[in-house]
Amino acid sequence: MTDSSELKKQRDRFLAFAFASADLLLEISMEGRITYALGASKSLTGFEDSDIVGKKMLELFSVYDQAQVQNIYENAQAGRRCGPIMVDLNELISKRKAVFTAMRMPKDPNFYITLGFSNLLMSKIAGELSSKSTGRILNRADFIEQAKDTIDIARSIGQDIGMTLFDFTPTKEDKERIGKDNWNKLIDSMSNFLQSQAIDGQAATMIAEGKYGVIHEKGLNSDFIRERLETIAAENDPEGTGFEIQSKTVHADLKSLSDHDAARALVYTINEFERQGTALTIESLNTGLKDYVDANAQRMKKFQGIIERQDFTLHFQPIVELKTKDVSHYEILTRFAEGDTQEWVMFGEDLGLAPAFDMAVCERAINHIKHKGGGSRTIFSVNLSGQSVQDKDFTKKLIEKLLKQTDLHKRLMFEITESSHIKELDKVCNFIEQLQQNNFAVALDDFGAGAASFQYLQKLPVDYVKIDGKYIRKLLSSKRDAAMVKNLTQMCKDLDIKVIAEFVEEQAQADILLEIGVDYAQGYLYGKPESAPSFTPPKK
Repeated sequence: MTDSSELKKQRDRFLAFAFASADLLLEISMEGRITYALGASKSLTGFEDSDIVGKKMLELFSVYDQAQVQNIYENAQAGRRCGPIMVDLNELISKRKAVFTAMRMPKDPNFYITLGFSNLLMSKIAGELSSKSTGRILNRADFIEQAKDTIDIARSIGQDIGMTLFDFTPTKEDKERIGKDNWNKLIDSMSNFLQSQAIDGQAATMIAEGKYGVIHEKGLNSDFIRERLETIAAENDPEGTGFEIQSKTVHADLKSLSDHDAARALVYTINEFERQGTALTIESLNTGLKDYVDANAQRMKKFQGIIERQDFTLHFQPIVELKTKDVSHYEILTRFAEGDTQEWVMFGEDLGLAPAFDMAVCERAINHIKHKGGGSRTIFSVNLSGQSVQDKDFTKKLIEKLLKQTDLHKRLMFEITESSHIKELDKVCNFIEQLQQNNFAVALDDFGAGAASFQYLQKLPVDYVKIDGKYIRKLLSSKRDAAMVKNLTQMCKDLDIKVIAEFVEEQAQADILLEIGVDYAQGYLYGKPESAPSFTPPKK
């Protein structure tokens, strides 16, 4: 076989591989222009193959997606696939959505993109893995929630993942040498770069100052990321010095870990990394889970002591009626003197201590209403774990405690959290009905698009539904999530259920939520959790 025929055969194989999962192949030059196109150009973009050549790559995409595409283009590693993500094409030339994947080839200066019509499976995967925001790295709590979704999707498509942690704890001298403005640019550049390396374009976080984590495909070259971060540091240092960055990669064997165990191991690993840095000895989420279990015995005694002494504080976050801008009620949240609240709550659930902890919180809440807020009409909501509301002894004891108080129903309502753990729907339904017979209102937290959520809504006669914050975060930038919130809201309206949106941070979000019929909103726009109930209306 001649060299030319072998090359042709290789080319044909490459094209067959590309079109097996996509409908349009594009080659992008170093200048960001399209140099080659093959496939369904006309159907996807409105241009013929010959007409699309020479255009700027970014012209194909909506203004909402251009920054993300450019970020991927600038930071893609040779031989590593980027995506899939869901993108909107430029509405001036095409109103289609497309599944976007991309890759740089070794020893090739060009960049290759495939675009595909969105079938049901790829739309789900790409839609869940897509991020419309760039430059805003996730905080730890949001990263953990995003990581749970990423792990779930990776498992569903048989994809292995890893998490690499980076540590460059800056000295005072480093920050003074670099200067405030350059330091801020350095952090923004690092954040953008790490997001571009994340498996979903989003799962990257700043755990603490100088400590970062990113979830990526297994086998990603972490040295490349570390070296690029060091280059970014040097580029933003007036003296060109920068600083050395240490890295530690933790692998995940998702085949041997349940979603529950993977989430617990992830939280434990992140917290241990914050404490130890890259001296961390955890090599995989599996070893992280083992270390977590080994540490349980001593921590269990500590948590039991916290419950017995009620050694936690109550914080209050306002929930506001969107039409009137008045406070409807305050959600009661707990804070611990030592350690991360989310980790303690998850730990308690692991050990079956959620009912005991929830009872302690209820007792504190009732005492607050009686002794600190007796003269006011302020209403409060208390969280009850999915584990607690399935516990017969807990539900019986709580009903008895509530009925000893006069008119408590006017001041107190309940919110069922961790609803994914509910298996005994009939038992929970009976408990909700008992509360409602005594005029206590009940809300269902973390409501989303999953089949389980609809089953809960069908079976559980709740008064309120709180829409999962992951949809609210993307409300302004994702038509898909905006449509999801609108449809969920309408469904609740049809069932005469009030709707609460959480994680509302911008007035523009609140305006859209009011327009589509959401009743209440909660989030930093209206106030963070404070040690006493307080509310200052947001500035217009």
